[in-house]
Amino acid sequence: MHQAIVVTIYSAALPLWLLVWWAVDGYALFRRAPLLWLPFGFGVFYLLANLLMVLVFGADTGSSAYEESRFHFIGERAMIAVQATASVLIVATLVYGLTIRKVPVDFIRFMVYSFVALLGLMAPIIWIPEGSATGLFTLRHFQTVALTFGLFLCVGGIVILLRDLLAHGDARISFEEPSGFATGSPASDPELARRDD
Repeated sequence: MHQAIVVTIYSAALPLWLLVWWAVDGYALFRRAPLLWLPFGFGVFYLLANLLMVLVFGADTGSSAYEESRFHFIGERAMIAVQATASVLIVATLVYGLTIRKVPVDFIRFMVYSFVALLGLMAPIIWIPEGSATGLFTLRHFQTVALTFGLFLCVGGIVILLRDLLAHGDARISFEEPSGFATGSPASDPELARRDD
């Protein structure tokens, strides 16, 4: 029974991952950002690896105490992912706001789905009855899938951010004018500097 539960979770997660990747427009972006194959491929790899581990080694539940202790492990990984995602958003605000000056639709799409997976699927509480090792076991594997989705969607967002940054590598940053260029000043306009001489 436990093996059937886990096989169902990971078997459903694999096509769902393909569907989510389509929803974030990942397939179309492969041509413009080939590095997106990495988070996409690693997402498939980890979902398949978990499925194969269950099929090869079985899926016996431990005691309630053991199953509950696994959530500490998942929680630590989720906290790292959320902190990384928040850091990426801070960096993206600076990059897109000061240099690129465009609405980063592709980046936002990846990060929204990442937050939905990390916060929307992992943070809500499901109260498992006391002593129900099966309930904890099922929740653990469900949250593993959500963490995998959120983590690799965040990595996809980072790839998009780097692509956009490299595409606009000639942009200059100025802390004096909000437009990003100190226009009209001799320091930024060689023509004005020549006239002053």
